[in-house]
Amino acid sequence: MVKFKLKPGDMAVVKTNSAIAGAINTAQRWLSRDGKAEYNHAFIILDKSGNTYESLKKIDHYNLSQYVGCPMLIVRHKGMTINRFGEGYQAVMKYDGKIYPFWRLPMHFLRLAQYVHWSFPVCSELVGVFLNKAGLFNSTGWGWSPDDLADLWNESKHYDTVFKGVYDA
Repeated sequence: MVKFKLKPGDMAVVKTNSAIAGAINTAQRWLSRDGKAEYNHAFIILDKSGNTYESLKKIDHYNLSQYVGCPMLIVRHKGMTINRFGEGYQAVMKYDGKIYPFWRLPMHFLRLAQYVHWSFPVCSELVGVFLNKAGLFNSTGWGWSPDDLADLWNESKHYDTVFKGVYDA
C-alpha cells in the first residue's frame, strides 16, 4: 500500500496503457534530448483525496484511482502555497469542459506547439500553464510534453518527489 500525503498543487506524470500512450512515448523519445520517455500523461492534483484536474477526453476533474497499477511520479514545487495553487488553478479553469485538443499532437511532433496555441492545452501544457500562472514557471507552459515535465522535475532543485513507483491507491 502506498503511503504519502498529497497537497493541492502537487503534480504528476503517469504511464498509462491507453491506445495512444505508446505513440506519445515513441514521439517523446524521438524529440527528447536524452532519448528516453517514461510517462505519457500529466495532471494537477487538487487535494489530499487525490482529486485531479486533467486533459483527457475532455479537460475536467477526475481522480487518481483511475491510475491504479500504473507507473507514476508525483512532485511538489517547493514554492507552492495555497495562494499560488489558487492562482494557477483559477487560470486553467477557463479550459474546464473543453474537449481534448488532439489536433495539437502533430504540432508537438513538428516542434510548433510552443508557438501555436490558439486552442486548449494538452495534458502537460495544462500543467505548464498552471505552474506559470502560479508564478512558479518562467515558461508559458505551451509546447511542454509529459517527458519534458518529468525531466524538469527530476533535475530541478525546486521540486520534491512525493511518490515514484507503481500507484496502488
